[in-house]
Amino acid sequence: MVSFYKSEKKATALKAIELQCESLDIQGRGVCKKDGMVYFVDNLMPGEKARVVPVANNAIAGSLASKDKAFSGNVSKLLEASCDRRAQDCPLQNQCGGCPLEHLPQEMSLKAKVEGVASLLAKSVAQGTIASKSTKVSSSKGSSKLGRNSTIKQVLAKKQADAKNSARNKELVELSKQAASAIATPSFCISGDEINYRRACRLAVRADHGKIYLGFREGKAQDLVPVDHCKVLTARNNALLEPLRVLVNTLEGKKNIGHVELLDTDGAVGVLLRMTKNVSSGDEERLAKFGLEQGVVVSVLEPFKQLDDTEVVRERVISQDNERELYVMSHDCKIACSPSSFVQVNGAMNKAMIEQVLKEVAPSQDKKVLDLFSGLGNFAIPIAKAGAKVVGIDIVSDMVRRANENALLNNIDSEQARFFVADLEEAFESQIWAKDQYDVVVMDPGRLGAKRSVGYMSKLKPQKIVMISCNPLAASRDTTALISSNYKLESWGAIDMFPRTAHLEIMLVFTRDDSKK
Repeated sequence: MVSFYKSEKKATALKAIELQCESLDIQGRGVCKKDGMVYFVDNLMPGEKARVVPVANNAIAGSLASKDKAFSGNVSKLLEASCDRRAQDCPLQNQCGGCPLEHLPQEMSLKAKVEGVASLLAKSVAQGTIASKSTKVSSSKGSSKLGRNSTIKQVLAKKQADAKNSARNKELVELSKQAASAIATPSFCISGDEINYRRACRLAVRADHGKIYLGFREGKAQDLVPVDHCKVLTARNNALLEPLRVLVNTLEGKKNIGHVELLDTDGAVGVLLRMTKNVSSGDEERLAKFGLEQGVVVSVLEPFKQLDDTEVVRERVISQDNERELYVMSHDCKIACSPSSFVQVNGAMNKAMIEQVLKEVAPSQDKKVLDLFSGLGNFAIPIAKAGAKVVGIDIVSDMVRRANENALLNNIDSEQARFFVADLEEAFESQIWAKDQYDVVVMDPGRLGAKRSVGYMSKLKPQKIVMISCNPLAASRDTTALISSNYKLESWGAIDMFPRTAHLEIMLVFTRDDSKK
């Protein structure tokens, strides 16, 4: 049924204080300092002065008199605005949570995000470098303490060992600084249009007095903001918003809609309705008619009872024909998909990202590549098309099935590219593909990162690892682990996949360094 969302419990607001913004953090928030406290304030730019209401929440609890040194904050009144502040160009600005950095020029927000990532990676590289090289020099007794009856020889041995440890520690600190400095600047930073770029989106649903509204959630609440036009959506997605609103209000089962998704592919546009109950025959006719009239592919996700009586959710296509194909182009390779498929939301940036991956992998007939979290074959199929042998792994069986089909669609046989199902967060090490040898590993995990897969690299020992990440914190953790396992962060780059947001796609290139002991 349609969900009725309540706003999240409000955090404790404190008395407003006057603050001046000094800089931006990795999330594009203004950083202010006063009386030994640090405040991270949304919608505030460097140089601006504002009255700010500090907020104590679960992450930053307490009051101004507490031992806590950091607070989030909300602007109650802007006193001095920056000349760089972007004028409001969206009627839903400060309501919809989809573009929290809309007030920042794209160059400024991207710079803040890149600098934040660089700082995180520097710490990770330093920690990993120390961990990979650290070997304690112990005294002759193997103890840091000596008893009162210790001999002069033992005391001298301990002093020598302590001196060696101290020198070694200083050496490690210096090495870590050098390693961190070497990657302070990204090797590339790619950006594109910040409007009309989003080809995939999820519309929330709200029922009010018998009517259904489609829109996006507020920034820090679950309240829905109805949307009939969005600056970041593609033109074809925008054109469907009003017809979709009319459609859902005609459905018999409108109260059973969980959400609606749009996918603007290089072929047709896909429309997906997530249903909590099965679609009636009458609604099926209405959806089919809508698909024909709008020239889109319509499918539903609905409950399905299997032969063993277990209930799952399956996708069922309602309206499609040969003239309405769903596919995205991946470096001249055609990747077929469905309305429910995951694809990168920014087509132009995805193309640029694939080019960078191909550059790093340098596919050839004598190379074997492992693509972890491979999805539909976004990277694997172009790599295989370029000549390398590829094995792709993903947890979603439907994605794996489609990836194998996509390989054949691009005239790539199973000897050149094969895809397998595996949960890369659970035990996979015994599977036959994991026991093979690979020259390069490409991985594009979700927001949780690739902790287990990264840990396995010390056994697999590929010469190069190309990691794509949408979560710098997870990437930072995985970077430390890889460097600790005899890998070097050769380079990294940034792709502004999500303009006007705090999100940033990054690519990290690791090479094996067997000289580390």
